[in-house]
Amino acid sequence: MNDSFIRVKGEKDMKSQEWRYLKQHPALWRILLGILVIPLFYAALFLASVWNPYGEMHRLPMAVVNQDRGTQTLHWGQTVSRELVDGKSLQFHQMAATKAQRELKAGQLFLVLKIPANASKTLRHLATAPRQLQLTYDTNAGQSTVAAKMGATAMQKLQEKLNQSAIQAELQASQKSAVSAGQQLKVTASQHAQVSQASLLGLPATQVAVATQKIATGLAKHSQQLSAPRRADQLKQLAMPVKLTQHDVVAVANNGTGMAPYFMAISLFVGCITLNIIYDARKRHGNYRNFVYAWLDKMGLLWGFVVLAASCMWLGVRYIIGLRPLEPGKTYLLSLLIVLAFFSLVTCFRLWFGLTGAWLMLLFMLFQIGASGGTYPIELTNPFYRAVHPYLPMTVAMAGLRHTISLGGSIAGISWILVGIVVGFSLGTLAYFYWHRADVPEL
Repeated sequence: MNDSFIRVKGEKDMKSQEWRYLKQHPALWRILLGILVIPLFYAALFLASVWNPYGEMHRLPMAVVNQDRGTQTLHWGQTVSRELVDGKSLQFHQMAATKAQRELKAGQLFLVLKIPANASKTLRHLATAPRQLQLTYDTNAGQSTVAAKMGATAMQKLQEKLNQSAIQAELQASQKSAVSAGQQLKVTASQHAQVSQASLLGLPATQVAVATQKIATGLAKHSQQLSAPRRADQLKQLAMPVKLTQHDVVAVANNGTGMAPYFMAISLFVGCITLNIIYDARKRHGNYRNFVYAWLDKMGLLWGFVVLAASCMWLGVRYIIGLRPLEPGKTYLLSLLIVLAFFSLVTCFRLWFGLTGAWLMLLFMLFQIGASGGTYPIELTNPFYRAVHPYLPMTVAMAGLRHTISLGGSIAGISWILVGIVVGFSLGTLAYFYWHRADVPEL
């Protein structure tokens, strides 16, 4: 009995000691509360960015390029273009082909639908010579694989409407043809009566024969228009006269290649935060003649470490995962510049605000995951995310990696922004070492 009493009392003492320790160290409460809200922030910030993307499809800018020449009785391309631009479900803008392609490659447009020059002519002859009209829409998977897939889904739905429009146009043309044929039959009957009367009046037999032949030809032609049988392939083309075909102006090998900029940027930011939490850059480990030497000694070691970490990441995604960038060398060098920019930012906050600074950077990273547009296009998120999106370090990093991995083109402007981040926040860390130049080192 005494043993069990002692064991129970000991367990109670052990539990109470933990609570007593927490009460005696209020700083731990701040840390625990900070950790407590991380799942909340992650779930809330990320879900806010992907809450209802398909319900926001009308925010994705698209273009319709109408090259249809039209016919005397049908201007299908003009009609469809007007309906698309005036529609509310998708955001279409009518523009010239050159401008549309330029903005698609620049990421300002997400889809370009092209209506060919022979559209009206093809559909105008559905009643007599059915042929399927081929429409092409261009996407840019290199800019956003998700947007390209969403565009394909939207075009599947649009194809149904276009087919309905084409069938309606064909029915109207058939009705006009039928009316015309009926009127022509009336004219032919009148002509037949006149010829019969003329023969009774003694017209030459050759003239009567020629007129009769013309009447017979007209009757055969117009009755064929009214009752000509359809082949199976013609019936299929009448049922689906318009077919949309997707074309990527910048194709990617697979979904991983398209998502690589997003995950690489996140990985580098996470690495910088983890390093700053585990390795306290504020601790001095030696005596220095001035603060600049202390700063160079500390930052030189950590710069080398993050460069090594970024190199390991690059080797892994390149040779283990199998990423095949358009410009491998630039991708690697840009990764090094990105990690230096991220590290300078995170370390500056860690030095000035301690673990609270690292915690703030963790929350900032979670915010960037939602607001950088790495999963769905930023146009599909809320107004606040759209407003801050261009100014986030992760947005800049992802834009550069998209260029080197799949899009091509210059990254000079992006590189200078990253260099500015490195210089600006490195001066912030240097200022910390100056402010704490009299601190006693830990030997």
